[in-house]
Amino acid sequence: MRVLIQTSLSPYSGYGNDGIGIARAFEDWGAEVVLLPTTVQPPLPEDVAQMLTRPVDGVFDLYINHTDPSNLAVTPDVKAVAKYTVGWTMWEYSNFKNLTGRSTLRKRLNGFDSVVAYDEISRGCLEPYVKGEVLTVQGGFWPQDWPEMERDWHSDRFGFCMVGALTERKDPFVAIKAFSELKQEFPEEFAPAELHLKTNTPGLHSGIEKVIDKVRIHYAVWPDEILRSFYAAQHCLLAPSRGEGKNMPALEFQSTGGAVIATNWGGHRQWLNEDCNYALDYTLAPVAEFPETYNARASVEHLKSLMLHVFRNRTEARIKGQHAARTIPAQASWPAVIERLLITISRQSEAGKNVWASAQQVRRSSDGDS
Repeated sequence: MRVLIQTSLSPYSGYGNDGIGIARAFEDWGAEVVLLPTTVQPPLPEDVAQMLTRPVDGVFDLYINHTDPSNLAVTPDVKAVAKYTVGWTMWEYSNFKNLTGRSTLRKRLNGFDSVVAYDEISRGCLEPYVKGEVLTVQGGFWPQDWPEMERDWHSDRFGFCMVGALTERKDPFVAIKAFSELKQEFPEEFAPAELHLKTNTPGLHSGIEKVIDKVRIHYAVWPDEILRSFYAAQHCLLAPSRGEGKNMPALEFQSTGGAVIATNWGGHRQWLNEDCNYALDYTLAPVAEFPETYNARASVEHLKSLMLHVFRNRTEARIKGQHAARTIPAQASWPAVIERLLITISRQSEAGKNVWASAQQVRRSSDGDS
């Protein structure tokens, strides 16, 4: 089975990280992967870098264009060499009225054999522009990199955290405000609580640390081993995002057994489960300059309530984290996601069934062939 993947390759962005994950997962499956990168940012895993040396020639059983909706398209040259074409994307808003290139979207999307959304909100945005059914398969992560960890849930300190490019979309100031108000309202009880904000994007002023007790900003790019140590030192990850396709740090943190509070909208809904995590209330609000396009605004009051609940009910939070550590990897590992993608497109058409048949022929044997 030969797979041509057009995607970003970068460890520093959502699409880029997922592009790397998709390529590696298909290669692990047993496919020959050829890459058409839209962007490349090192460092790349050695096996992915090796894929870049392969020529883009011959016939492909499957082509995947994994990118944002403004760039999603399949060219005539690709159509001529690919037996089946898939557009795979996500969107963090209520519609496409703020999308660059919306006037050509319908034509571009209908060039694919299948259009796949990460989540139900993205699917709802895509449906008016696609003739057939829009499929839903969320991207994944590598749980073996984020094993379950022992935490002292009843230690003298209690760590809340946020991780990622903490821009406006991630809404870190909702977490900061909630944390600050809890410090003021429960000065003695909440004294052991800390809030650690790990980001690789400018925007959080270091002066926040001086104004609010036990807020720490970590502006750095960390290798996985340091991030694992950071996760192990924290108890609850906060994700009051305005919109997400997936939220990889939340999946990673749950894989380690930590508790997660996340906005109950967008990609979070694909994995939010009362047995494993805490769903955060929100309202929808218009996006600047686009009054008919909405995304979520997490409730500060509900976030305060959930943070205080987790802080006071640590055994419950630990049990949820343990459930998440067993549930999330099985649901969202890249191998599981790729299998779900292949099975999903096989149900859409005969051509999709042929892709699944080709995939089954090359699938790695259970004895670890690699």
